[in-house]
Amino acid sequence: MVSVMLIKILWVVALLSLVLGLLRIMHMLRGRGMRAFAARRGFRYIGPPAPPQWWWNPSHLEIHSPLTRSALCGLQVRQVWNVIEGNKNGVTVFIFDGIIGSKGGQPFTLIACKTEQDPFVVFTSADQVIQSRGWTVLHGVWFLWFSWTMGIKRIDGHLDSMQIQ
Repeated sequence: MVSVMLIKILWVVALLSLVLGLLRIMHMLRGRGMRAFAARRGFRYIGPPAPPQWWWNPSHLEIHSPLTRSALCGLQVRQVWNVIEGNKNGVTVFIFDGIIGSKGGQPFTLIACKTEQDPFVVFTSADQVIQSRGWTVLHGVWFLWFSWTMGIKRIDGHLDSMQIQ
């Protein structure tokens, strides 16, 4: 009886370790992809890398310069990482991953532009554009009422289709 219970506990621990390990590898590969994307675009990867999975609910949001709270357009952001800073036709652009929401949280990617004019003329219904305090933010991807991180190709496509005057 005790050995059966011990085996069940070991299976749960092994499965949990596997899931956490896979998430860490996914975040490591995402960080590597974001750094390569920044280098290819001539942007600057600021970081930090993704936090460990057990630190998804910090007591307060830490944002390091040059990214500012106003670039978040009032969204309930709890954590940011993989911050990239660049310039597109004279407009400051930030791209970053993070966690949004008050309970549990959901991953997301934002493309924030320091402009009041909406440069995201071409976007899908899965994306949302928010404007506040001189910033325009593309927040996507929404699927089944949850937000997700954007793939590098999708970010690339949004930057290519931006219309800044």
